[in-house]
Amino acid sequence: MKKVLTLLLILLVGCQSNSEMPRQAGKASTELMKGLEAMHHVRFSEARSHFEEGILKDSNCVSCYLNLGNAEQDRVLKREYFEKALIMSKKGHPETKIIENAVNWINGEVDRFEVFPELYKKYNNDKFLASGAYRYYQSKDKIDEGRLLLQEASQRLNAGHLYNLLAYSYIWNAQNEEEYNAALPLIEKYIQINPNEANAYDSLGEFYLNKGDFDTAIDNYELAAEVDPNFEWASRNLSLAKYQKKLSNESVELMPRSTDSDNAKIFFNTGMWQLYNLEWKLAEESFSSAISEDNSFALAYAMRARTHFFQEQQDSMKEDLDIAVSMSLNASNEEQKMIMALSNDLSDGTNTFNRVIERLVKKYPDSSYLRFETIFATINDIGPDAVLRRGKELYAMNPDFTPALNIMGYAHLQKAELDNAKDLFQEQVRRQPGKANPYDSLGDFYLEVKDDEMALKYFKQSAKMGLEASQVKVDSLIVVIESKSTEEL
Repeated sequence: MKKVLTLLLILLVGCQSNSEMPRQAGKASTELMKGLEAMHHVRFSEARSHFEEGILKDSNCVSCYLNLGNAEQDRVLKREYFEKALIMSKKGHPETKIIENAVNWINGEVDRFEVFPELYKKYNNDKFLASGAYRYYQSKDKIDEGRLLLQEASQRLNAGHLYNLLAYSYIWNAQNEEEYNAALPLIEKYIQINPNEANAYDSLGEFYLNKGDFDTAIDNYELAAEVDPNFEWASRNLSLAKYQKKLSNESVELMPRSTDSDNAKIFFNTGMWQLYNLEWKLAEESFSSAISEDNSFALAYAMRARTHFFQEQQDSMKEDLDIAVSMSLNASNEEQKMIMALSNDLSDGTNTFNRVIERLVKKYPDSSYLRFETIFATINDIGPDAVLRRGKELYAMNPDFTPALNIMGYAHLQKAELDNAKDLFQEQVRRQPGKANPYDSLGDFYLEVKDDEMALKYFKQSAKMGLEASQVKVDSLIVVIESKSTEEL
Protein backbone atom coordinates (compact mmCIF):
# COMPACT_ATOMS: atom_id res chain seq x y z
CA MET A 1 0.00 0.00 0.00
CA LYS A 2 2.84 2.40 0.87
CA LYS A 3 4.45 1.69 -2.50
CA VAL A 4 1.19 2.58 -4.30
CA LEU A 5 0.88 5.85 -2.38
CA THR A 6 4.52 6.70 -3.07
CA LEU A 7 4.01 6.05 -6.78
CA LEU A 8 0.90 8.25 -6.84
CA LEU A 9 2.80 11.03 -5.07
CA ILE A 10 5.64 10.82 -7.62
CA LEU A 11 3.14 10.96 -10.48
CA LEU A 12 1.38 13.97 -8.90
CA VAL A 13 4.61 15.89 -8.41
CA GLY A 14 5.70 14.97 -11.88
CA CYS A 15 2.55 16.52 -13.33
CA GLN A 16 3.27 19.85 -11.63
CA SER A 17 5.78 22.50 -12.59
CA ASN A 18 7.53 24.45 -9.86
CA SER A 19 7.30 27.60 -11.95
CA GLU A 20 4.97 30.34 -13.01
CA MET A 21 2.96 30.15 -16.20
CA PRO A 22 4.84 31.76 -19.10
CA ARG A 23 3.27 34.96 -20.39
CA GLN A 24 3.21 36.43 -23.88
CA ALA A 25 4.70 39.75 -22.80
CA GLY A 26 7.63 40.29 -25.16
CA LYS A 27 9.73 43.23 -24.00
CA ALA A 28 7.04 44.40 -21.58
CA SER A 29 7.41 41.77 -18.87
CA THR A 30 8.33 44.35 -16.19
CA GLU A 31 5.25 46.46 -16.89
CA LEU A 32 3.09 43.35 -17.07
CA MET A 33 4.19 42.02 -13.68
CA LYS A 34 3.75 45.43 -12.05
CA GLY A 35 0.24 45.53 -13.47
CA LEU A 36 -0.61 42.04 -12.25
CA GLU A 37 0.63 42.89 -8.77
CA ALA A 38 -1.40 46.11 -8.70
CA MET A 39 -4.52 44.39 -10.04
CA HIS A 40 -4.46 41.67 -7.39
CA HIS A 41 -4.19 44.32 -4.69
CA VAL A 42 -7.28 46.03 -6.17
CA ARG A 43 -5.34 49.01 -7.54
CA PHE A 44 -7.22 48.78 -10.83
CA SER A 45 -6.45 52.25 -12.17
CA GLU A 46 -2.73 51.75 -11.58
CA ALA A 47 -2.91 48.27 -13.10
CA ARG A 48 -4.50 49.61 -16.28
CA SER A 49 -1.75 52.23 -16.52
CA HIS A 50 0.97 49.57 -16.23
CA PHE A 51 -0.63 47.40 -18.91
CA GLU A 52 -1.02 50.41 -21.20
CA GLU A 53 2.65 51.27 -20.63
CA GLY A 54 3.51 47.70 -21.57
CA ILE A 55 1.61 48.00 -24.84
CA LEU A 56 3.45 51.24 -25.64
CA LYS A 57 6.75 49.49 -24.96
CA ASP A 58 5.84 46.39 -26.95
CA SER A 59 2.73 46.50 -29.11
CA ASN A 60 2.80 42.69 -29.28
CA CYS A 61 2.35 42.27 -25.52
CA VAL A 62 -0.54 39.82 -25.73
CA SER A 63 -0.70 39.41 -21.96
CA CYS A 64 -0.98 43.18 -21.52
CA TYR A 65 -4.18 43.20 -23.58
CA LEU A 66 -5.57 40.17 -21.75
CA ASN A 67 -4.98 41.67 -18.32
CA LEU A 68 -6.05 45.13 -19.39
CA GLY A 69 -9.36 43.38 -20.07
CA ASN A 70 -9.25 41.66 -16.68
CA ALA A 71 -8.65 44.99 -14.92
CA GLU A 72 -11.39 46.75 -16.89
CA GLN A 73 -15.02 46.69 -15.74
CA ASP A 74 -16.40 48.37 -18.86
CA ARG A 75 -17.73 45.45 -20.90
CA VAL A 76 -17.26 47.19 -24.24
CA LEU A 77 -13.56 47.84 -23.60
CA LYS A 78 -13.15 44.45 -21.93
CA ARG A 79 -14.44 42.73 -25.07
CA GLU A 80 -12.09 44.74 -27.30
CA TYR A 81 -9.03 43.89 -25.21
CA PHE A 82 -9.86 40.19 -25.02
CA GLU A 83 -10.51 39.94 -28.75
CA LYS A 84 -7.29 41.85 -29.53
CA ALA A 85 -5.33 39.48 -27.28
CA LEU A 86 -6.85 36.43 -28.99
CA ILE A 87 -5.94 37.68 -32.47
CA MET A 88 -2.32 38.20 -31.39
CA SER A 89 -1.91 35.09 -29.21
CA LYS A 90 0.20 32.07 -30.07
CA LYS A 91 -1.61 28.83 -30.75
CA GLY A 92 -0.81 26.20 -28.15
CA HIS A 93 0.57 28.66 -25.60
CA PRO A 94 -0.87 27.97 -22.10
CA GLU A 95 -1.94 31.59 -21.68
CA THR A 96 -3.92 31.33 -24.91
CA LYS A 97 -6.31 28.96 -23.12
CA ILE A 98 -7.15 31.79 -20.71
CA ILE A 99 -7.63 34.23 -23.59
CA GLU A 100 -9.90 31.86 -25.53
CA ASN A 101 -11.92 31.25 -22.41
CA ALA A 102 -12.18 35.02 -21.73
CA VAL A 103 -13.60 35.67 -25.20
CA ASN A 104 -16.05 32.79 -24.87
CA TRP A 105 -17.04 34.05 -21.41
CA ILE A 106 -17.80 37.59 -22.55
CA ASN A 107 -19.96 36.06 -25.28
CA GLY A 108 -21.91 34.27 -22.55
CA GLU A 109 -20.73 30.77 -23.40
CA VAL A 110 -18.56 29.54 -20.49
CA ASP A 111 -17.51 30.20 -16.90
CA ARG A 112 -14.91 32.98 -16.80
CA PHE A 113 -12.45 31.03 -14.63
CA GLU A 114 -13.06 27.56 -16.05
CA VAL A 115 -9.48 26.93 -17.25
CA PHE A 116 -7.67 28.20 -14.15
CA PRO A 117 -7.73 25.07 -11.93
CA GLU A 118 -6.13 22.95 -14.67
CA LEU A 119 -3.43 25.54 -15.35
CA TYR A 120 -2.73 26.05 -11.66
CA LYS A 121 -2.13 22.34 -11.20
CA LYS A 122 0.56 22.59 -13.87
CA TYR A 123 2.04 25.92 -12.73
CA ASN A 124 1.55 25.72 -8.98
CA ASN A 125 4.01 28.51 -8.19
CA ASP A 126 1.84 31.06 -9.98
CA LYS A 127 0.02 33.09 -7.31
CA PHE A 128 -2.12 34.82 -9.93
CA LEU A 129 -3.37 31.51 -11.32
CA ALA A 130 -4.20 30.49 -7.75
CA SER A 131 -6.58 33.46 -7.48
CA GLY A 132 -8.37 32.45 -10.67
CA ALA A 133 -8.60 28.82 -9.58
CA TYR A 134 -10.27 29.83 -6.32
CA ARG A 135 -12.73 32.06 -8.14
CA TYR A 136 -13.73 29.10 -10.27
CA TYR A 137 -14.54 27.07 -7.15
CA GLN A 138 -16.38 30.07 -5.69
CA SER A 139 -18.53 30.35 -8.82
CA LYS A 140 -19.41 26.64 -8.54
CA ASP A 141 -20.23 26.92 -4.81
CA LYS A 142 -17.30 24.64 -4.01
CA ILE A 143 -16.21 26.89 -1.16
CA ASP A 144 -14.43 24.28 0.95
CA GLU A 145 -12.40 23.06 -2.03
CA GLY A 146 -11.47 26.62 -2.89
CA ARG A 147 -10.44 27.40 0.68
CA LEU A 148 -8.15 24.38 0.81
CA LEU A 149 -6.46 25.61 -2.34
CA LEU A 150 -5.98 29.10 -0.93
CA GLN A 151 -4.78 27.87 2.45
CA GLU A 152 -2.04 25.82 0.82
CA ALA A 153 -1.11 28.41 -1.80
CA SER A 154 -1.08 31.45 0.50
CA GLN A 155 1.25 29.71 2.99
CA ARG A 156 3.57 28.19 0.42
CA LEU A 157 3.81 31.28 -1.79
CA ASN A 158 3.60 33.77 1.11
CA ALA A 159 1.19 35.86 -0.96
CA GLY A 160 -0.75 38.57 0.86
CA HIS A 161 -3.48 38.88 -1.76
CA LEU A 162 -4.22 35.14 -1.43
CA TYR A 163 -4.66 35.52 2.34
CA ASN A 164 -7.03 38.40 1.57
CA LEU A 165 -9.02 36.31 -0.89
CA LEU A 166 -9.18 33.53 1.68
CA ALA A 167 -10.49 36.06 4.22
CA TYR A 168 -13.22 37.09 1.80
CA SER A 169 -14.20 33.46 1.31
CA TYR A 170 -15.45 33.76 4.91
CA ILE A 171 -16.79 37.31 4.64
CA TRP A 172 -18.83 36.42 1.53
CA ASN A 173 -20.01 32.97 2.63
CA ALA A 174 -20.16 33.01 6.44
CA GLN A 175 -23.14 31.21 7.93
CA ASN A 176 -22.59 32.52 11.45
CA GLU A 177 -20.51 34.99 13.44
CA GLU A 178 -17.82 32.48 14.31
CA GLU A 179 -17.24 31.67 10.64
CA TYR A 180 -17.24 35.37 9.76
CA ASN A 181 -14.62 36.09 12.44
CA ALA A 182 -12.30 33.53 10.81
CA ALA A 183 -11.53 36.25 8.27
CA LEU A 184 -9.80 38.51 10.81
CA PRO A 185 -6.48 36.65 11.32
CA LEU A 186 -6.22 36.19 7.55
CA ILE A 187 -6.54 39.93 6.91
CA GLU A 188 -3.99 40.54 9.66
CA LYS A 189 -1.64 38.15 7.87
CA TYR A 190 -2.18 40.14 4.68
CA ILE A 191 -1.17 43.31 6.54
CA GLN A 192 1.90 41.54 7.95
CA ILE A 193 3.07 40.49 4.48
CA ASN A 194 2.09 43.70 2.68
CA PRO A 195 2.14 46.52 5.27
CA ASN A 196 2.28 49.16 2.53
CA GLU A 197 -0.79 47.93 0.64
CA ALA A 198 -3.79 50.19 1.22
CA ASN A 199 -6.14 47.38 0.23
CA ALA A 200 -5.09 45.39 3.32
CA TYR A 201 -6.38 48.12 5.64
CA ASP A 202 -9.40 48.67 3.40
CA SER A 203 -10.28 44.99 3.83
CA LEU A 204 -9.96 45.34 7.60
CA GLY A 205 -12.24 48.36 7.40
CA GLU A 206 -14.86 46.35 5.53
CA PHE A 207 -14.57 43.52 8.06
CA TYR A 208 -15.49 45.88 10.90
CA LEU A 209 -18.05 47.83 8.85
CA ASN A 210 -20.04 44.63 8.25
CA LYS A 211 -19.98 43.98 12.00
CA GLY A 212 -21.42 47.44 12.67
CA ASP A 213 -18.22 48.67 14.34
CA PHE A 214 -18.21 51.96 12.46
CA ASP A 215 -15.46 53.69 14.43
CA THR A 216 -12.92 50.90 13.90
CA ALA A 217 -13.93 50.68 10.24
CA ILE A 218 -13.42 54.42 9.80
CA ASP A 219 -10.01 54.23 11.51
CA ASN A 220 -8.86 51.56 9.05
CA TYR A 221 -10.24 53.36 6.00
CA GLU A 222 -8.36 56.47 7.11
CA LEU A 223 -5.22 54.38 7.49
CA ALA A 224 -5.69 52.99 3.97
CA ALA A 225 -5.83 56.56 2.65
CA GLU A 226 -2.66 57.46 4.57
CA VAL A 227 -0.77 54.42 3.29
CA ASP A 228 -1.71 55.21 -0.32
CA PRO A 229 -3.51 58.50 -1.05
CA ASN A 230 -4.04 57.32 -4.65
CA PHE A 231 -5.87 54.14 -3.63
CA GLU A 232 -9.17 54.64 -5.44
CA TRP A 233 -11.36 52.88 -2.85
CA ALA A 234 -10.03 54.64 0.25
CA SER A 235 -11.90 57.94 0.21
CA ARG A 236 -15.02 56.32 -1.23
CA ASN A 237 -15.24 53.66 1.46
CA LEU A 238 -14.36 56.18 4.17
CA SER A 239 -17.27 58.39 3.12
CA LEU A 240 -19.56 55.38 2.93
CA ALA A 241 -18.61 54.21 6.42
CA LYS A 242 -19.27 57.67 7.84
CA TYR A 243 -22.64 57.77 6.08
CA GLN A 244 -23.63 54.33 7.37
CA LYS A 245 -22.60 55.35 10.86
CA LYS A 246 -24.83 58.40 10.55
CA LEU A 247 -27.75 56.27 9.32
CA SER A 248 -27.37 54.03 12.36
CA ASN A 249 -27.85 56.99 14.68
CA GLU A 250 -31.32 57.60 16.08
CA SER A 251 -31.03 61.29 15.24
CA VAL A 252 -30.64 60.59 11.52
CA GLU A 253 -32.91 62.77 9.41
CA LEU A 254 -34.65 60.44 6.94
CA MET A 255 -38.21 60.72 5.75
CA PRO A 256 -40.20 57.76 7.14
CA ARG A 257 -42.23 55.50 4.85
CA SER A 258 -45.92 54.99 5.59
CA THR A 259 -45.81 51.21 5.73
CA ASP A 260 -45.10 48.77 8.54
CA SER A 261 -43.84 46.13 6.11
CA ASP A 262 -40.07 45.86 5.93
CA ASN A 263 -40.36 43.87 2.70
CA ALA A 264 -42.47 46.63 1.15
CA LYS A 265 -39.79 49.17 2.06
CA ILE A 266 -37.07 47.00 0.49
CA PHE A 267 -39.02 46.57 -2.75
CA PHE A 268 -39.82 50.29 -2.80
CA ASN A 269 -36.17 51.29 -2.39
CA THR A 270 -35.19 48.83 -5.12
CA GLY A 271 -37.79 50.38 -7.39
CA MET A 272 -36.45 53.89 -6.75
CA TRP A 273 -32.93 52.71 -7.59
CA GLN A 274 -34.18 51.15 -10.83
CA LEU A 275 -36.17 54.28 -11.61
CA TYR A 276 -33.02 56.40 -11.35
CA ASN A 277 -31.20 53.94 -13.62
CA LEU A 278 -34.03 54.34 -16.20
CA GLU A 279 -35.09 50.71 -15.83
CA TRP A 280 -38.77 51.53 -16.08
CA LYS A 281 -40.10 47.98 -16.44
CA LEU A 282 -38.01 46.62 -13.56
CA ALA A 283 -39.00 49.58 -11.39
CA GLU A 284 -42.67 48.94 -12.18
CA GLU A 285 -42.25 45.32 -11.06
CA SER A 286 -40.52 46.35 -7.82
CA PHE A 287 -43.23 48.87 -6.93
CA SER A 288 -45.81 46.19 -7.71
CA SER A 289 -44.02 43.86 -5.28
CA ALA A 290 -44.08 46.59 -2.65
CA ILE A 291 -47.83 46.94 -3.18
CA SER A 292 -48.27 43.16 -2.91
CA GLU A 293 -46.59 43.32 0.50
CA ASP A 294 -48.76 46.27 1.58
CA ASN A 295 -51.69 47.16 -0.66
CA SER A 296 -52.25 50.39 1.25
CA PHE A 297 -48.74 51.75 0.50
CA ALA A 298 -49.89 54.94 -1.26
CA LEU A 299 -46.47 56.25 -2.32
CA ALA A 300 -45.68 52.94 -4.05
CA TYR A 301 -48.75 53.44 -6.26
CA ALA A 302 -47.61 56.99 -7.04
CA MET A 303 -44.13 55.87 -8.02
CA ARG A 304 -45.50 53.03 -10.11
CA ALA A 305 -47.61 55.63 -11.88
CA ARG A 306 -44.36 57.44 -12.62
CA THR A 307 -42.97 54.34 -14.37
CA HIS A 308 -46.15 54.16 -16.46
CA PHE A 309 -45.62 57.81 -17.41
CA PHE A 310 -42.09 57.11 -18.63
CA GLN A 311 -43.37 54.08 -20.56
CA GLU A 312 -46.16 56.22 -22.07
CA GLN A 313 -48.88 54.04 -20.52
CA GLN A 314 -51.42 56.77 -19.81
CA ASP A 315 -54.35 54.62 -18.69
CA SER A 316 -52.26 52.65 -16.19
CA MET A 317 -50.69 55.88 -14.96
CA LYS A 318 -54.07 57.47 -14.32
CA GLU A 319 -55.38 54.37 -12.54
CA ASP A 320 -52.40 54.26 -10.15
CA LEU A 321 -52.55 58.00 -9.50
CA ASP A 322 -56.22 57.75 -8.58
CA ILE A 323 -55.46 54.93 -6.11
CA ALA A 324 -52.50 56.83 -4.66
CA VAL A 325 -54.57 59.98 -4.12
CA SER A 326 -57.45 58.05 -2.54
CA MET A 327 -55.06 56.28 -0.16
CA SER A 328 -52.94 59.31 0.62
CA LEU A 329 -55.12 60.15 3.64
CA ASN A 330 -53.47 57.19 5.38
CA ALA A 331 -49.97 58.34 4.43
CA SER A 332 -47.71 60.76 6.27
CA ASN A 333 -48.15 64.47 5.67
CA GLU A 334 -44.90 64.54 3.65
CA GLU A 335 -45.87 61.61 1.45
CA GLN A 336 -49.33 63.07 0.95
CA LYS A 337 -47.78 66.26 -0.40
CA MET A 338 -45.53 64.27 -2.74
CA ILE A 339 -48.46 62.23 -4.04
CA MET A 340 -50.71 65.22 -4.68
CA ALA A 341 -47.90 67.16 -6.36
CA LEU A 342 -46.94 64.22 -8.55
CA SER A 343 -50.56 63.64 -9.48
CA ASN A 344 -50.94 67.26 -10.54
CA ASP A 345 -47.72 67.26 -12.54
CA LEU A 346 -48.28 63.98 -14.39
CA SER A 347 -51.91 64.79 -15.16
CA ASP A 348 -51.69 68.50 -15.90
CA GLY A 349 -48.03 69.15 -16.75
CA THR A 350 -47.50 71.46 -13.76
CA ASN A 351 -44.26 71.72 -11.77
CA THR A 352 -45.28 71.39 -8.12
CA PHE A 353 -43.47 68.12 -7.32
CA ASN A 354 -40.08 69.84 -7.64
CA ARG A 355 -41.01 72.50 -5.10
CA VAL A 356 -42.28 69.90 -2.64
CA ILE A 357 -39.02 67.95 -2.93
CA GLU A 358 -36.95 71.11 -2.42
CA ARG A 359 -38.72 71.73 0.90
CA LEU A 360 -38.54 68.10 2.02
CA VAL A 361 -34.81 67.76 1.47
CA LYS A 362 -34.22 70.64 3.86
CA LYS A 363 -36.15 68.75 6.51
CA TYR A 364 -34.56 65.36 5.71
CA PRO A 365 -31.03 66.15 4.46
CA ASP A 366 -29.70 62.62 5.09
CA SER A 367 -31.97 61.04 2.47
CA SER A 368 -30.02 60.11 -0.66
CA TYR A 369 -33.27 59.62 -2.58
CA LEU A 370 -34.66 63.06 -1.76
CA ARG A 371 -31.30 64.67 -2.56
CA PHE A 372 -31.24 62.93 -5.92
CA GLU A 373 -34.81 63.97 -6.64
CA THR A 374 -33.70 67.62 -6.35
CA ILE A 375 -31.61 66.87 -9.44
CA PHE A 376 -33.57 64.14 -11.22
CA ALA A 377 -36.92 65.91 -11.05
CA THR A 378 -35.58 69.40 -11.68
CA ILE A 379 -32.64 68.95 -14.07
CA ASN A 380 -34.27 71.01 -16.80
CA ASP A 381 -35.09 73.86 -14.43
CA ILE A 382 -32.05 74.45 -12.23
CA GLY A 383 -29.25 74.48 -14.82
CA PRO A 384 -26.03 72.45 -15.09
CA ASP A 385 -24.08 74.34 -12.41
CA ALA A 386 -26.71 73.59 -9.76
CA VAL A 387 -26.88 69.97 -10.95
CA LEU A 388 -23.13 69.63 -10.48
CA ARG A 389 -23.16 71.25 -7.07
CA ARG A 390 -25.99 69.08 -5.78
CA GLY A 391 -24.60 65.96 -7.43
CA LYS A 392 -21.19 66.42 -5.83
CA GLU A 393 -22.75 66.96 -2.42
CA LEU A 394 -24.83 63.78 -2.77
CA TYR A 395 -21.94 61.68 -4.04
CA ALA A 396 -19.64 62.94 -1.29
CA MET A 397 -22.26 61.95 1.29
CA ASN A 398 -23.11 58.57 -0.27
CA PRO A 399 -20.57 57.30 -2.86
CA ASP A 400 -22.77 54.27 -3.53
CA PHE A 401 -25.37 56.52 -5.14
CA THR A 402 -23.84 56.15 -8.61
CA PRO A 403 -26.74 57.64 -10.64
CA ALA A 404 -25.34 60.97 -9.41
CA LEU A 405 -22.31 60.32 -11.66
CA ASN A 406 -24.61 59.94 -14.63
CA ILE A 407 -26.57 63.11 -14.11
CA MET A 408 -23.38 65.11 -13.45
CA GLY A 409 -21.94 63.71 -16.67
CA TYR A 410 -24.83 65.16 -18.64
CA ALA A 411 -24.40 68.49 -16.86
CA HIS A 412 -20.77 68.60 -18.02
CA LEU A 413 -21.92 67.60 -21.51
CA GLN A 414 -24.38 70.50 -21.47
CA LYS A 415 -21.51 72.82 -20.54
CA ALA A 416 -19.35 71.35 -23.33
CA GLU A 417 -16.84 70.11 -20.72
CA LEU A 418 -16.25 66.92 -22.65
CA ASP A 419 -13.34 65.39 -20.72
CA ASN A 420 -15.21 65.75 -17.43
CA ALA A 421 -18.34 64.25 -18.96
CA LYS A 422 -16.45 61.23 -20.29
CA ASP A 423 -14.67 60.65 -16.97
CA LEU A 424 -17.96 60.58 -15.04
CA PHE A 425 -19.77 58.37 -17.57
CA GLN A 426 -16.79 56.01 -17.65
CA GLU A 427 -16.66 55.90 -13.85
CA GLN A 428 -20.34 55.00 -13.66
CA VAL A 429 -19.86 52.22 -16.20
CA ARG A 430 -17.03 50.84 -14.10
CA ARG A 431 -19.05 51.15 -10.89
CA GLN A 432 -22.18 49.65 -12.46
CA PRO A 433 -20.97 47.35 -15.26
CA GLY A 434 -24.17 45.31 -15.04
CA LYS A 435 -26.49 48.28 -15.64
CA ALA A 436 -27.58 49.28 -19.15
CA ASN A 437 -28.07 53.03 -18.77
CA PRO A 438 -24.41 53.93 -18.05
CA TYR A 439 -23.43 52.36 -21.39
CA ASP A 440 -26.17 54.31 -23.14
CA SER A 441 -24.83 57.52 -21.58
CA LEU A 442 -21.30 56.80 -22.75
CA GLY A 443 -22.81 56.18 -26.17
CA ASP A 444 -24.38 59.64 -26.00
CA PHE A 445 -20.96 61.08 -25.19
CA TYR A 446 -19.33 59.47 -28.24
CA LEU A 447 -22.22 60.64 -30.37
CA GLU A 448 -21.58 64.18 -29.11
CA VAL A 449 -17.89 64.00 -30.09
CA LYS A 450 -18.78 62.56 -33.53
CA ASP A 451 -17.33 59.09 -32.89
CA ASP A 452 -20.18 57.08 -34.38
CA GLU A 453 -18.37 53.73 -34.27
CA MET A 454 -17.72 53.90 -30.52
CA ALA A 455 -21.20 55.28 -29.90
CA LEU A 456 -22.67 52.30 -31.73
CA LYS A 457 -20.67 49.84 -29.59
CA TYR A 458 -21.99 51.35 -26.37
CA PHE A 459 -25.57 51.60 -27.62
CA LYS A 460 -25.40 47.94 -28.68
CA GLN A 461 -24.14 46.94 -25.25
CA SER A 462 -26.91 48.88 -23.55
CA ALA A 463 -29.55 47.43 -25.90
CA LYS A 464 -28.21 43.94 -25.25
CA MET A 465 -28.73 44.56 -21.54
CA GLY A 466 -32.37 45.50 -22.08
CA LEU A 467 -32.62 49.28 -22.54
CA GLU A 468 -35.14 49.67 -25.34
CA ALA A 469 -34.24 53.31 -26.02
CA SER A 470 -30.71 52.16 -26.88
CA GLN A 471 -31.99 49.80 -29.56
CA VAL A 472 -33.73 52.74 -31.22
CA LYS A 473 -30.39 54.58 -31.21
CA VAL A 474 -28.63 51.51 -32.63
CA ASP A 475 -31.05 51.27 -35.54
CA SER A 476 -30.81 54.99 -36.25
CA LEU A 477 -27.02 55.11 -36.01
CA ILE A 478 -26.54 52.13 -38.31
CA VAL A 479 -28.46 54.02 -41.00
CA VAL A 480 -26.26 57.09 -40.46
CA ILE A 481 -23.02 55.09 -40.63
CA GLU A 482 -24.14 53.22 -43.75
CA SER A 483 -25.16 56.50 -45.36
CA LYS A 484 -21.74 58.02 -44.66
CA SER A 485 -20.03 54.96 -46.11
CA THR A 486 -22.11 55.24 -49.27
CA GLU A 487 -21.26 58.94 -49.62
CA GLU A 488 -17.53 58.19 -49.25
CA LEU A 489 -17.77 55.64 -52.07
